[in-house]
Amino acid sequence: MKSILKSIIALVTIHLIAVSCAKDKGNYNYVTLDELKISTDMEQVDPAIFITADSINLMQDDSLKVQLKVSNSKGEKNDFSCRWYVTQYLQSSVNPSIFLLDSTSVLRTKIRLRPDLYRLVAKVTDNATGLTYSKAFSLNVSTAEWGGEGWIVLQETATGADLAVITTRAGEQKGNVFHNVYSSFNEHELPLGTFKINVIDYGTALRAQKVSLLYPNGALQLRSTDFADSSRADSWFLGAQGAMNIQLNGSAGGSGVGYEYLVVNNQLAYRQFASTAHIANPPLFFPPFEGLTVAPFVINAATSDQFYTVYDIENKAFKLFNASNSVVSTIPNYMPPKSNLDPMTGQGFDLNNIGDNLLYAENVQPINASGNIYWNCFFRDSKGSNTYLLQFPRGISYANNFTTGRYQLREENCPGINTASLFANPTFLPMPKGVFYYVNENKIYTCQVKELAASTAQTNLTFPNGTVIKAMKVFKSGYTLTNITALGVPEGKVLVVATDESASGRGHRVYFFQIDGQTGMIKGTPENPADLYTGFDKISDITFKKGLGR
Repeated sequence: MKSILKSIIALVTIHLIAVSCAKDKGNYNYVTLDELKISTDMEQVDPAIFITADSINLMQDDSLKVQLKVSNSKGEKNDFSCRWYVTQYLQSSVNPSIFLLDSTSVLRTKIRLRPDLYRLVAKVTDNATGLTYSKAFSLNVSTAEWGGEGWIVLQETATGADLAVITTRAGEQKGNVFHNVYSSFNEHELPLGTFKINVIDYGTALRAQKVSLLYPNGALQLRSTDFADSSRADSWFLGAQGAMNIQLNGSAGGSGVGYEYLVVNNQLAYRQFASTAHIANPPLFFPPFEGLTVAPFVINAATSDQFYTVYDIENKAFKLFNASNSVVSTIPNYMPPKSNLDPMTGQGFDLNNIGDNLLYAENVQPINASGNIYWNCFFRDSKGSNTYLLQFPRGISYANNFTTGRYQLREENCPGINTASLFANPTFLPMPKGVFYYVNENKIYTCQVKELAASTAQTNLTFPNGTVIKAMKVFKSGYTLTNITALGVPEGKVLVVATDESASGRGHRVYFFQIDGQTGMIKGTPENPADLYTGFDKISDITFKKGLGR
């Protein structure tokens, strides 16, 4: 009976399946999926940036248009949607900050990625089937012309500040001028009152640099290749800081150790960049060193950039600070006869007892030169009636026995020296002595440094009446000595001057003047400079930015 019952159940089940299949016959359509084929429409793209149909090479801030051809076995297909992504090219690389570029069938965008090799991916969805397909491009982004080597011009605007770039090194070749490069990339202006710009060059082997800007109670660092916001001063320090009057920042940059320094509220702060990892994840600054109150100048050299000679403004004396251990070295008492210090007849000076105010300090030999390089330090008394120059080789220790190096600058021989507003120093003349340049009103003087009070200055450049000379810099590339020689760089032999000539209707200008290689005299006139650039807003400051690795 059990065997018969099983047979009956099996027959009934087979019958029910057959009936069900008979009722559903014809109710199902079996479709073979027609795969999409995706290619680049080469007739609709810029052939200058498409190396192949799958390879794109362009500069930062360039416009990119990519149009696709989508088809299946029936021909061209228009019923699709697309999303455009950018990812790292190598799995080991860091993903870019921008991931989704656009969600349109045709990509039209400006490329704001930092220079690197990326993968551009188009994800195409067939709207009829809902299936998604992908096409990848290699996308090589190189530094824009304005992100390479050249002079950066800091300008005031009605609501803030902005940057322009002149793409020339030392005026040998005519450069292009790019305006508003900061705001066009970041889509906002620099803070109102931004007054100083500087380029921080880290160790040459690191191939790294930052552009820094100072503004009231703060500072900002930018990526050097595109001027994109990188970090603000309120994130630079260990622990909370009060109001930050940042007066100076910099780095000698050449030793590979890469100490970066600040003068904050007349106190030193520093941090060390020892590897490429520190570039991506910057270390914090040590809190400002409270043991010294210093003038906003740091005398250093690339060969040992952790040793700073600074000027103690409370004691009116030089001090030596070692950033590797935060130690202030004691400079010994002055040893030679005191007659060397006589202000009228002596030529020596006591590092421990200067007694006046430091106006300006600058190197007068290439910063990467071997040994102890010479610096010019300009002093003026509190009454503004006496200005003089101290010239000495920077050291990592001092015997404090200088019997020469003090040069009196008298008004009768150096007109306007006691009210001079700007100084600049070439780096190619034999030391000691040499020449320097200073500004008084609308004139630039060249001063020949001579013993005692015999230094003489003459008017070298005269700008139209009412001109305000906003900045004056000697071209100092920051290159290694090998590259200076190999590339024939006119190190220290070009003077760059930024002016406000709105009083005479000539607007805001940047001049390049050549410097005579034998005498140090400035060649040309404002009417006949080596090069001239116009069309700027009101200029606050200028600085040179070298090519990476040089």
